[in-house]
Amino acid sequence: MSTRPVYLFDRRREEKRLIAQSRLFDPLTEQLFRTAGVAPGMRVLDLGCGVGDTTMLASRLVGRHGSVLGIDISPEPLEVARRRARAARLDNVRFVEAEAGSPVLDGEQFDAVVGRLVLMYIADPAAVVRAAAGMVRPGGILCFHEVDATFDPCFPPLPLWTRARRRFLATAQAAGVDTRVGLRLPSILSAAGVQQPECTLQAVVRGGPLAPVFAWADVYASIAPLTERFGIASIEEIEPTSLADRLLKEVTSNNGVVISPLLIGAWGRLESQS
Repeated sequence: MSTRPVYLFDRRREEKRLIAQSRLFDPLTEQLFRTAGVAPGMRVLDLGCGVGDTTMLASRLVGRHGSVLGIDISPEPLEVARRRARAARLDNVRFVEAEAGSPVLDGEQFDAVVGRLVLMYIADPAAVVRAAAGMVRPGGILCFHEVDATFDPCFPPLPLWTRARRRFLATAQAAGVDTRVGLRLPSILSAAGVQQPECTLQAVVRGGPLAPVFAWADVYASIAPLTERFGIASIEEIEPTSLADRLLKEVTSNNGVVISPLLIGAWGRLESQS
């Protein structure tokens, strides 16, 4: 029996991290969704919506004549998502505590199912995507943005960056999180009924003060309690409160560049019934 992977972050305290992450990733995800065919008037399901960033992005693409349903298995981020949607005066979104295939969603049908950075935390992502595909009309869209986080994010390789990356990968492995699930997206979508999924790879690469250090530092610092719990490194060794500053100093002092997590997008349409 598959065991659900351990979510790497404290869901009660990650609003700030996810919002900062969305500022970096949203332009890339919006480009992916547009290319996949998410368009005005559509009904969209957002799997693993968290605090609502991807849901709200999709809501802008579908417009006032469309709608987006965000689902997540945890109530805490959903409360944040509802609050943010109210503040943004978005009346074409709603949020429900559920997972794909839940009886709560019986009778719902969508034009597209989307998701960002969610399948890596699912023990059997292919089964979840197949369940979600069952709620999509024939000819509808499946579109996901996932990562390959196994590469060296800093060039040239530097000691603090190398150490932080090694601890992150060890923590993710101990938690059962698939840090290469992005590369599995074509096979996952094919198994769900998409013929010949299309793929793309996107990343941000910068040096100097604008290097996307926070994209990694926030992750490394946020998972520090789990890293300690698994016996990989102590909080004192990680020094999470100063980690971002130290990572930035190391890369700028060496005239290096930082590569954001590699976002692999895959999309396609479900076969239309004859």
